[in-house]
Amino acid sequence: MAEPAKIIELTDDHIVATWQNVVILVWKRETTTAALDALRKAHDQVAAKHEGAVFLLTIVEERAPMPPSATRDALAGFLKMLERSVELSAVVHEGAGFRAAAVRSVVTGVSLVARLPYPHKVFATVAEAAAWFGPNSRRNLKAWHPKALIDSVAELRARAAAEPSPR
Repeated sequence: MAEPAKIIELTDDHIVATWQNVVILVWKRETTTAALDALRKAHDQVAAKHEGAVFLLTIVEERAPMPPSATRDALAGFLKMLERSVELSAVVHEGAGFRAAAVRSVVTGVSLVARLPYPHKVFATVAEAAAWFGPNSRRNLKAWHPKALIDSVAELRARAAAEPSPR
């Protein structure tokens, strides 16, 4: 079994967690600027241990609505601030059809507005994103295999689903 991810914040709208040198953000419902504080905390914890080698994995669940413009702008600004510590960023949108294409276009727009200096790509599954990290990393990722990340994300989501809903 893969090492469990550490939950930084769990709400009805999102999960922010860390796993090794990966910061994980799962948008379950609304995309809020309030989540950025937890995301910053998670990033800072990982960056302190893995300078310049932070991986971002953002998962947008199928039913999560499009974020409002102000939230997209705040997120773009936040992602730009991470330029010295983030090596790769992957966004997984778990859906199909027109809605998924619309979300992918918003993600692409956020990265264009932010002019991210690190590779940032959109995927349909966590497995695809995890597989992309390894060969595109400047560092040797012998510390973990894509399956370990996939298993940790699955375990994190199962654990989060089992916890009582925050009030």
